[in-house]
Amino acid sequence: MQLRRLVLILMSIFAILQISYAETGFRKYAGEFMAIDVSARAQALGGAFSALSGDVYATFYNPAGLTQIQSTQIAFTHTQQFISSINYDYLGFAKPISDNKVIGFSVIRLGVDNIQDSRAAAILGSDGELLNIDFSKVDQFNSADYVFFVSLGTQVSQRFAWGLNMKLVRRDLADHNANGLGFDAGMRYTLNDRVKLSAMFRNITSTLIAWDTGEKELVSPTLRFGTSYYLPLPGLSSYLIPTVDVVMQTQGATNLVTGGSDMISGAFGGELMMKETLALRGGFDELQRLNFGVGIRIPKISVDYSFTNYEDELGNAHRIGLMVDFGD
Repeated sequence: MQLRRLVLILMSIFAILQISYAETGFRKYAGEFMAIDVSARAQALGGAFSALSGDVYATFYNPAGLTQIQSTQIAFTHTQQFISSINYDYLGFAKPISDNKVIGFSVIRLGVDNIQDSRAAAILGSDGELLNIDFSKVDQFNSADYVFFVSLGTQVSQRFAWGLNMKLVRRDLADHNANGLGFDAGMRYTLNDRVKLSAMFRNITSTLIAWDTGEKELVSPTLRFGTSYYLPLPGLSSYLIPTVDVVMQTQGATNLVTGGSDMISGAFGGELMMKETLALRGGFDELQRLNFGVGIRIPKISVDYSFTNYEDELGNAHRIGLMVDFGD
C-alpha cells in the first residue's frame, strides 16, 4: 500500500511539472546529451537498468542502487558515438560511508575536438558570393558537454532504499559556455528474492542551463519506472534476468508501447549470466534499436562491451567499460 501511494505521488508531481514545463518559453531538447547511457552493460540491455543497477554506475541510473555496494568501486567507460570524432566518456567512484549509506562521484563528457571553422577564411565577392577560401585563416574550436554528479544512496529498511543526485552541468562551444544545476531522486524496492522495483525521477525541478549569451535551456523532468526478475537456471549454473523500464517524459522518443505518443516510451532487455563469469546481453531501447553486448567477470574486475546500430549515415556506437571493486 505504501509503495502504491508513493507511485501515485510521483506521478502527480510529474503531471504538475509537465504542465509547468509546457508553459515555459525555454529552448527544448536541451538535455539529450545527459540521457546517453554511460554503462556498456546497461546499453546492451536497451537502457532498461533502473531496477537492476547496483554498482558505481547507479550514480547515473538510480542512486538508490548505490546501497548494494559493499566496498569501494571505480569505473570508466569510453564510447565512440556515431562517427569517430565524437567521444563519450564516464568516470565514476563510489564508497560506503556507513552501514546504510553510500556516496558516489562521477563525471560524463561528450565532446568533439578540433572542429574546423572557416568563417574567417571566406573570400567573398562584391555581391557576397564565395570566391575562394584562405586556408591559412581556417581556425579550430572544440565543443564539449560535462555533467558532474554527487550522489548519495541510503538503505532505509531491508526492502527499501532511496537516493539523490546533485548534478552540475557545463557546456562549452568555441568561445561561449553555459552552466546549469539539476537534481535527481530514485528509489528501489526489493519485493522478494527475485523481483526488484524502482522509480527514478530525473531533473525533478527541471534543470536550467544558462548561456553567457543570455539564452536559456530547460531540461524537462523524466519519470522512469523499472522492474527486474532473477530467474535461476540451476542445471546450467547460470541465471537469466529480464528487465523492463517504462519512461514518462515531457519530450521524448517514439513510444515502444503505443507506437505514437512521445509522452510514454519503454525499453526492455535480458541478461544471461553463466557461471558468474560470462554474460550475454540484448535489448531494445526507447527508439526501438536493437542493442547487444557481452561481459566478463573475474575477481575484482568486470569488463563490458556493447554495440548499437544507428542509421547508416550515423554509423555504429561501440561502448566498452571497466569496473574495479576493491572489496576483499
